[in-house]
Parts: sequence; C-alpha cells; structure tokens
Amino acid sequence: MATLPDLENAIDALLDHPLGIGQFQLVRRAEEKAYEAYVFGLCLRAARELGVTPVLRGITGAPTPFVFRGAPGQIHSRGRNYGYAEFTLNRQEFEVHAGVEFRGTSSMTHELDVCIMRAPDARVCRNPQSLDDPHAACLVGGWECKFYAGNLQKGLGRAFVGLIDDMGSNVRLSGLCSNSVHPQLLDYFQPQRRPHPHFRLTPLEPSNEDIFVNQIKGELKKMTAA
Repeated sequence: MATLPDLENAIDALLDHPLGIGQFQLVRRAEEKAYEAYVFGLCLRAARELGVTPVLRGITGAPTPFVFRGAPGQIHSRGRNYGYAEFTLNRQEFEVHAGVEFRGTSSMTHELDVCIMRAPDARVCRNPQSLDDPHAACLVGGWECKFYAGNLQKGLGRAFVGLIDDMGSNVRLSGLCSNSVHPQLLDYFQPQRRPHPHFRLTPLEPSNEDIFVNQIKGELKKMTAA
C-alpha cells in the first residue's frame, strides 16, 4: 500500500513547483489529505500532457509554499495562502482546486475534494464584492478522494452519486478515487452518468494513473475542440 512518503514524493513530482521540491504544505499532514493533493497533481499532469502549462497560484500571494487545505473551505477563504492552479486550453480558461465548496442546484453546498472548474466563474467568486461559493454550472469535473487501510464502504458511493446529481448536467467528469476498492461499487458505478470508479489509484500503480489522466485529457479535448 502507498505510504505518506510515497504520496508526498508524488505530489512533489506532479506539482512541478518552479522553486523545486519541498515547496508545498499540507495544513493537515495525513494520508487522506496527501491523497487529495496527489489527485490534484494528476489533474495538472493531464493539462501538461495536453501541451499547456498550469500556473500555480496562491489566493493571497505567491504560492511559496503551495498550501493544501486541511479541511473543506470556501474558494475565497484567506485564512491561509491556499493554492490553486490555472491553465488555458484553446482559449478556454480553467482552474484546479482541492477542498472547496460548491453550491448545488438545490442551493445546498457540497465539498469537492478535487475539481476542475471554469476560471472566469472562480474569479467572480473571489472578487471582494462577490465572495460567493461557485455554482454547479461552472463545474467541469469533480472527484471524491478516499485513502483507506481497508476496503471502501458502500455508503461512500451512494453519497457521492447524490452529490454529483445535485451538481447538475454540466459536469463533464466525476469519479471516486481511492487507493482501495469495493467490488460492489464497481457494478454500482456502471450506469451512465454515474461517477467513474478510479480504484487502486496510487503512485504504485502507474497504469491506473494513466487511465485517470487520459480520461481527463479526452474530456478536455472534446469540450475545447483542442
């Protein structure tokens, strides 16, 4: 099983911080938070493999270090210099975030462990005159990330399906990412429009990383005609 050092080494490589390794901070240094940061990094890898360079940002200044949240929060929170990434593909602007809250179609707020959203909407939400949660319509992709020592719990799948349903029909990609697996969840996620199961997704399983990254690349290419 992947360890915390395995995840931290992968974060360093995937973040590709311009100042080199060790330029990130996990507000809560635990496997589950490192796992979210690792999946965030895989989203950056997908952008790079499409020929674009993600730019690392901090909400209050240069991301030195790049700060990953220790708990869910609002996209405009300035409690710390929380990090996010920007990239542009075929003139369309996107941002990648970890641990931010969205407003669903029901107006209920939901946390997404990792997401890709439209950058213009993110900027509006961070505007001091707005300071709002992003709305469901601006979400491109969202992933639940679970790092467990044992098998996944079935209830996690049902809960995430409900969350994604409330995010509306604009979501192009969604998935449950885990270092673990639950055989029944593989079947549960099979129907169309349900999240994809990305099980045994760790730095120790390069082929599973490739599947996750290639899925993101394919969807971004379709939606931007890149």
